[in-house]
Amino acid sequence: MRLLHTSDWHIGVNHYRLDRTPDLDRVFTQMKEIAREERVDLILHTGDLWDGPNPGAEMLKYAWTVLHDLSSVAPVVVVCGNHDNEKLFELMGLILGDSHRIRFVDRSRLQLRGQSILCLPGSDGEVIRVAALPFIKSATYIDQYIEGDPARATAKYADNMGSLEYHMGQWLNAGYDPTRDIRIFAAHLLVDGARTSSEYELYIARDFVTNSASIPPADYVAFGHIHKPQQIVGVEHGRYVGSPIPIDFSEVGDSKRVHIVHGKPGYRLEIEDRLLHQHRPMIDIRGDLDTIGANREQYRGTIARVFVDLDHPVEQLDTQVRELLADVEICQVRPTYRVQGNGLALVDEGARSEPSVSELFAAYSADRPDLGDSDRLGRYFNELYEQAAGGPAHDPKLTELEEIAGA
Repeated sequence: MRLLHTSDWHIGVNHYRLDRTPDLDRVFTQMKEIAREERVDLILHTGDLWDGPNPGAEMLKYAWTVLHDLSSVAPVVVVCGNHDNEKLFELMGLILGDSHRIRFVDRSRLQLRGQSILCLPGSDGEVIRVAALPFIKSATYIDQYIEGDPARATAKYADNMGSLEYHMGQWLNAGYDPTRDIRIFAAHLLVDGARTSSEYELYIARDFVTNSASIPPADYVAFGHIHKPQQIVGVEHGRYVGSPIPIDFSEVGDSKRVHIVHGKPGYRLEIEDRLLHQHRPMIDIRGDLDTIGANREQYRGTIARVFVDLDHPVEQLDTQVRELLADVEICQVRPTYRVQGNGLALVDEGARSEPSVSELFAAYSADRPDLGDSDRLGRYFNELYEQAAGGPAHDPKLTELEEIAGA
């Protein structure tokens, strides 16, 4: 048996208003080549096929084209993730059925209980038994969490997940023949102890986790949801394979990969990495303007955040950096002021402990290059803010809204 494990494609992601389709194209081509060279029997995707729950027609078409292309090499199983749309997965599952080479697994399949286990043939007569656990939302426990008993809410989530995993283990192992069967548990979830790496921690509800001791007995456990490749303590035979491209800058330096899992029934399976080369690596560029300019060739063709070392503010810094690094896809330009003397940044004696509204807006616009020149935008903002500050003390529209709300 040979299996390719991948996860967290996030098709349609556009953080920083950046189209990542060229980066995905590169890794999908490699993925198909790896699957063909390794002669895999199954391609397993553990969730977050799309970046949003309502992908547009183009993203639906793109995902289907990639999956269909991969299915020409081996059957594909896709588990519903937290970014995916359960109803869309359910619809695709109904349309395709269990006889198709592409299978979408959503939460409704769990209602089949023992019949929810997928059984697929291996190339040497094995039976690959797959128990797939889609993402289970913590929303049903949020009310209790907010109303003053977060410990009970998170414990209840962990208990219920543990109970579900126990039953899935029962179904997976019912009638298990160690001379014939290979057991795979595939899940999109957060396991306690996993190292997260997202800039957008809102997507990673750290309080709602499952205990590694609850993972059912299996020959390989394929995790999705966390973008950093890793093994979880206590689950020696399980892996988060991570995302195939860096989704955001918290993943700078991560080696992106797929896992090839292979072996025979009754024996320990081997887990091997196959690295994916990036079309446009994500990097952080640091230094003063002269140093950055001198090294610009090594940054060519990357996606970057740029941290510029300065002694004092520089006008039109964003524009200067973008002209200097014309061959770099720049997402952010951030000034960093050198510390001096005793290690503290020099500030005016009258400096405030809290940033001003203008400073807050300047920091916001520096992270939004799509809005245009941040210096010019800042000047417009300051003019409008000064006009607003000199206006009426109380907005009449606010009074109207208050009256309506109180009616």
